Amino acid sequence: MTAPTPVVHDTMLPVRFEPPLRNPAPAGLFAAVQWTAVGPDEPSRHLSGVEVREVGNYPGLQVGVWERAWCRPPAPTGSDRKSGTRGDVLDAFEPVVVWAFDSCDLTEPSRREVEARAAQALRVRESVVVGRDFADRLLADAGTPTSAEDAVAALGHLEGVLAEANTIALVHASPVLLPVLVSAHLVTRSGAGWVTPAGHSLVIGGGYLTGLGATLVATSAPLFGWRDNPQVRTAIDEKANTFIAVAERTVVIGYEAALAAVTVTP
Repeated sequence: MTAPTPVVHDTMLPVRFEPPLRNPAPAGLFAAVQWTAVGPDEPSRHLSGVEVREVGNYPGLQVGVWERAWCRPPAPTGSDRKSGTRGDVLDAFEPVVVWAFDSCDLTEPSRREVEARAAQALRVRESVVVGRDFADRLLADAGTPTSAEDAVAALGHLEGVLAEANTIALVHASPVLLPVLVSAHLVTRSGAGWVTPAGHSLVIGGGYLTGLGATLVATSAPLFGWRDNPQVRTAIDEKANTFIAVAERTVVIGYEAALAAVTVTP
């Protein structure tokens, strides 16, 4: 009987396995945006920025209560009158170019793989990198944050502000604050997202981890967004035997009003 030939594992290559492509998380910043898509044959008009006009949903000092007796003579000039100040229009929201990069050798199979990897990286991660940039605008528009001793008090402050605004709005927060709010039974699950006791939606984006930190910001809802189709552009470095792909597109996200900000400062 012939003895079996031993298998020499040191000379065998490992099995190469490619996991399936994953979808972006269903919640997060992009899930809260009402998108205006740009068709493949349409110009990207949002490249010069987008100005969101205030229409009276969040007015300035334009409402009040007339407390005069009905039969009292007319008030003299310069006294209390029904008047007010129109709310300011926010500065235009500027576009950002979000990109993803990949590279490999010049062989034909590698080229197709490089393009696919760059496109997938953009698809999965763009919400996070856009969120970091968008957080700066949130903090600038919301003004100086109020201080709160914990996340519960912070959310309570925003609930009060939004109750006075009398509209359903958005609360933007870092994902590290979500377990605290859940453990305090202050937010409940709604589909892929979370809502506050008064029904405002939480926007828990990965970009807010560093973008907002311990600050929560309340804005009008929904967010409005403009974006064009992703484009994959390629380049070759023959001396380095490298094929390069960059996937990119322009994105603008805006809102009608930034209502308040509060920072957790234990």
